[in-house]
Amino acid sequence: MSKFLFVVPPFFGHISPTLSIGASLIAKGHEVRWFGIIPLADTHVPASGQYIYPQDDLVKHQEELQKILKRQDDGPSCSGPEVMKLALEETYVPVARIMMEALGKVSDSWRPDVIVNDCITFAGALCAHIKGIPCVTTTPVPPDVMGDTANSAPKIFEWQENLIKGLQREFGVYGDDIVIHSHKMNIVFTSEEFAGVTKPMPHMRFVGPVKGRPNNAAFDWDRLEKATTPKVFVSLGTLLVDIRAAFFKKLIDAFADAPVTIIAATNPDIFEQWPDNFIVNGFVPQAELMPKMDMVICHGGFNTVNDTFTNGLPMLITPIAYDHFHTAKLIVNAGCGISIRYKRLRIEDLKTAVFELLENPQYRNAALKIKETFIAAGGNDKAVQLLEEFADSEQVLFAVD
Repeated sequence: MSKFLFVVPPFFGHISPTLSIGASLIAKGHEVRWFGIIPLADTHVPASGQYIYPQDDLVKHQEELQKILKRQDDGPSCSGPEVMKLALEETYVPVARIMMEALGKVSDSWRPDVIVNDCITFAGALCAHIKGIPCVTTTPVPPDVMGDTANSAPKIFEWQENLIKGLQREFGVYGDDIVIHSHKMNIVFTSEEFAGVTKPMPHMRFVGPVKGRPNNAAFDWDRLEKATTPKVFVSLGTLLVDIRAAFFKKLIDAFADAPVTIIAATNPDIFEQWPDNFIVNGFVPQAELMPKMDMVICHGGFNTVNDTFTNGLPMLITPIAYDHFHTAKLIVNAGCGISIRYKRLRIEDLKTAVFELLENPQYRNAALKIKETFIAAGGNDKAVQLLEEFADSEQVLFAVD
């Protein structure tokens, strides 16, 4: 059996799939721990797993970390170049700096056989490189979000490279190699077909969505069962707090008393009163809800995207920032949804899109085809197989060396 340490960013959307894989690894008898820099409720962590939150080491970083987290709300108002700067220079790189000291201590004391770093959690792969620990990267969104910047935008590519190499030099890693991702294995949580990848690099392994993380959120199932109109699940994820009220106000204006049931995953307190056909919960058992839905509205958070098409449902995607626009293109290209940019989201367009998705079977049929590619990719079983084989092969190499 092997010891796996997942290094995750302070964003639950990226943490979530690692909890599912971790649960499957634990079921196979492996030891699994997670390292992160925000607290995580024990209810999210699979039984027999452990989430390491190095509170004492993070005291000196709290002010900076809170600024980073608050800064994420500025994404919707940023231009494309500004979003790149916000993501890489103002988020991913400083988060890596914050992580490195405590992560080094954990790696030395627990001595994992494999470090698994989320693709935006550079510290995981960087620490693995420094410590000589085998590393796998996980990617929860389709790759190539920014395209081939080396050829299409050489100045941006140079800026990215210099920023990463600067981070690496801070921790004693010199030379031209980029070590913030694994070059041996990158597990991607979608299918090649949906991502539009025809010739993936050998280390990119597409396993489709994974599931199984603990989620015991309370929900009014009786009220849902009594609903007789088409059911529409709506999510804005866990970030983008500042636009939440405006987003859901548009939903209310469009669908209050309309012949649909809206299941809204948001804090009910953002409004004093909701329409009778809205069921509102701050946290929902999303995986259990999806099979009962008829369609989904979301901004492009990839866990919701995966849950949607795992159940063969059509989607209205309202991209706001970050990788949302890339995901929206994939959905439109696959024919399984409609995209309306959030800044252009008018009430009448919202109504038209929702009823088109509910009434035109071509979208659901396309979503069912994506579902088939997700199933064929292998999910949890494939991800665990890849990680086990990687751990075994690296241990053999280490023994030979």
